[in-house]
Amino acid sequence: MGESWHKLFAWLNIDSGEIMVERRQVAGTDYYGLYTKKPIPPKTVLFAVPKYALLNSKTLASLYNLKDLGSLSAVQMISLHLLLHQEGGADFFSPYISTLPRDFNYHPLTWMVKRDVGPSVQLLPPSVIRALQNISSKFRSDLSAIRSFVHHHSELLEARSWAPSDFAEDNDLLVSNYLWAWLNVNTRCIYYQVKNSPSDPDNLTLCPILDFANHTSHLPCMNPLSAGRTSVTNVDRGLSVLSPDTSVDAESELYLKYGSHCNRVLFAEYGFVLDPASIPEDQRVLEVKVDDLVQDYISKKGESGLWMKEILETENYWLDWTMHFASGSAFLSYRLITVLRLISIFPSGPLPPQSETMLRPWKEIVLGQREQLSSEHECAWRNLLRQICSAIIERASRALTEAAVRSHESIVVLWEEERFIASQILVLVENGGEL
Repeated sequence: MGESWHKLFAWLNIDSGEIMVERRQVAGTDYYGLYTKKPIPPKTVLFAVPKYALLNSKTLASLYNLKDLGSLSAVQMISLHLLLHQEGGADFFSPYISTLPRDFNYHPLTWMVKRDVGPSVQLLPPSVIRALQNISSKFRSDLSAIRSFVHHHSELLEARSWAPSDFAEDNDLLVSNYLWAWLNVNTRCIYYQVKNSPSDPDNLTLCPILDFANHTSHLPCMNPLSAGRTSVTNVDRGLSVLSPDTSVDAESELYLKYGSHCNRVLFAEYGFVLDPASIPEDQRVLEVKVDDLVQDYISKKGESGLWMKEILETENYWLDWTMHFASGSAFLSYRLITVLRLISIFPSGPLPPQSETMLRPWKEIVLGQREQLSSEHECAWRNLLRQICSAIIERASRALTEAAVRSHESIVVLWEEERFIASQILVLVENGGEL
């Protein structure tokens, strides 16, 4: 890895002796981070990466003379390039590609795709399993797009170790290698505007050096931003990264902030979790998604439940029902309160003939014309919430007694986060607190 690091600096035309940061293995782990080599004042340029070295849809377009290359998304395009040039060789980006991680056996998507790697995903909380299933669907969809693209452009494989027949649907080797490429893109890309619209999903890039920075959930940190902003400038010379707004001591690790994500998202997307105890309480962002439990209550309503689902879909309140703990307080999402209120109104079984009349108070709340239902129904949905919290606490406590769960620290953190939030919400319910 040391030789690859020095070759990378030669390719970037950067003097490794002058740069203010270096890649080091994080103590007690098998992964790397970015560390300062000397004390650094606030907002100091740490390093600059030339534009040609940023691996994105724009720099790749200049390498491929294909009119329909734009039919691929940026994620698909970059992943395909990594797949075809995984072994390096004469590729322009090989000095950078050689520094990328060689496997992602720690990532839960690998557990799901390969199945013979890592623990069973069934050990995870249901909401995390569903998040992983969504990630897996994106991966499979991108792989399908790549297969189709290569089928029409077999010339891409010339002088490569891949043949057109390798892109058959039943080729496990292709799946494994594309998984490596896809996870490198999805865990290491940063926002970088290459399209006219700032919100275009293709505004992303892989960036040498910077992609060794690990995540922090709180400040201070390096924070790549779009053109004209403070931390990173996106101009012809490429990308310049500044130190945090406060001074940094020598031998300090420098971080990026991926976003204010709960552990479910961090785990499914990036393959790690943050121990809440390591984060100041007023900066914790904890969340539990309760879609599975709420859906069970709706399905048990029978015909009324099917009708309620249609209502929720029409009003854009279907799924994404969450409980939170942030800034030292527990609270519910408005979406969850809204669906619980609807469930509390209708009995199980056939849809009542006066259903539209019964629905009117709920619709008035959604429209902002009233704040609450009747005291009877307000009490009913809080009782329903009590049952949901108790179910979460019970299943989390049960999972945490299993040896297979206890042997994986990240899985323990996920279950404990769900139990903690549910316990905090239950206290509010029992004490008649505001939700």
